[in-house]
Amino acid sequence: MKSFDVTILGGGFAGGLLAWVLAKQGVRVLLLHRGRFGQFAIGESSTPMADLLLRQIGGRYDLPELVSLSTYPSWKASFPNLRCGKKRGFSYFHHDASDASQPCGKQSLLVTASPSDRWSDTHWMRSDIDQYLIDRARDCGASCMEEVEVVAVTAGTPAEIRYRTGPDDNARVESVSTRWLVNATGRFGVLPDEFAKAIGRKDVTKRLRTQTRSTLAHLHDVRSWSSLREQFGFKIGREPFDADDAAQHHLTADGWMWMLRFDGHDRGGITSVGWTQPIARPVADWRGRSALHAMMDGAKLAESTPSWISIPRVQRMQLPVVLENYVALPTAVATTDPLHSTGIAHGLLGVARLAEVILAADGESDDVLRQYSDAVELEVLQIDRMVAMAYQSLQSMKRFEAISMLYFAAAIASEEWLAGGGDLRRALWLADQPGFVDLLSQTERQLDADVPDETLWDWLEPRLDPYQNAGLLNREANGMYWYTGQAKQSASSS
Repeated sequence: MKSFDVTILGGGFAGGLLAWVLAKQGVRVLLLHRGRFGQFAIGESSTPMADLLLRQIGGRYDLPELVSLSTYPSWKASFPNLRCGKKRGFSYFHHDASDASQPCGKQSLLVTASPSDRWSDTHWMRSDIDQYLIDRARDCGASCMEEVEVVAVTAGTPAEIRYRTGPDDNARVESVSTRWLVNATGRFGVLPDEFAKAIGRKDVTKRLRTQTRSTLAHLHDVRSWSSLREQFGFKIGREPFDADDAAQHHLTADGWMWMLRFDGHDRGGITSVGWTQPIARPVADWRGRSALHAMMDGAKLAESTPSWISIPRVQRMQLPVVLENYVALPTAVATTDPLHSTGIAHGLLGVARLAEVILAADGESDDVLRQYSDAVELEVLQIDRMVAMAYQSLQSMKRFEAISMLYFAAAIASEEWLAGGGDLRRALWLADQPGFVDLLSQTERQLDADVPDETLWDWLEPRLDPYQNAGLLNREANGMYWYTGQAKQSASSS
């Protein structure tokens, strides 16, 4: 029986990157993936926090390629064949009427993540970047296998894993032992039932407050919103970045549509599109919104998604995070929601944390793993809570802006903590800060009481100030926040 130090179940970006980091340090790594490497995957929009983590992981483990992937210009210069898109920030547009003749006025919000194109974030073409990370892990000696079915896992130190490879009529079953078993399977991963029972795995999705469904695809020939928005009454004037160079959010009272535009979208290239609704709302789509219909008119499904993909409920959460030598990455623990683009950053944070644990001397890991488990659980619930409040505020851009600033304050605080060399064991998104957690509870009560938008702003503005220094929740900004990502430039310059 072959023996490995670490076996990783799942070959998405988090599993592939962890395999690369560990193999680079001489760890014997086996990675087993149920599907094909480099297939279509959701979760494509990075953030300043994600890019800070790329730089830190790259610097710590001598992987300069990760540093090059941390900004749009360096990505394009170093990896022109890996598809991506420019992301200067977050753009939001509230479509409050289906009648195109009704002007929408100032129903716009742009939140800058990077002060200039030089520091731009990216949209990841996950099929490209996931495959790239697997290739680099293999280059460093990791054994990475696709189209594998894990048929049995026996807990213990070491654990034993049996898996099946090859076509059904000629399948081979092999067994290996492993010191560490890392669950990186993500949304569609399945652990064998017997092992799931042995570790006491529980589905705790009911703990999540956000309840949304989503329909998504890659499309060609989605029209530019920057070229159409004035036609539909969205007159912004001076703005911090092109609204198309962003994680673009089109909000309605029924739900919202994302658009992530990859390079070449203006020449018919790929745009990632998803329509997400609260489950409690009646089923609706974008076709009743003239502006959205205008962008989507003539769009064609890409090869990567020959049909629309429907997810009846986006959210899921499973525990435990840690048990003996079993540990789950955040992407395996939970899926929250695409609204605030937290998935990539949380996955990278898990990689950074687990690499430290696995590479540490024996006997030093137990306390750190308990801290890791507590932090991941707190972070999932914190993100979920902020997202749920944002969905509760979809009926009004003014209300949505106020509530979204809670998330941006938490994200910026985390970026500044990371940029300053803060301890990775601490829970991020202010999830371990009692004052901020209490502020979320108080804000929920304001929303439940359905206070007027202006009253909500007056109430929230002074209470949010202690947790942010980026000029958030500022009426004078008129929905145009020019720069909030201070930490990224300082970290990139150091």
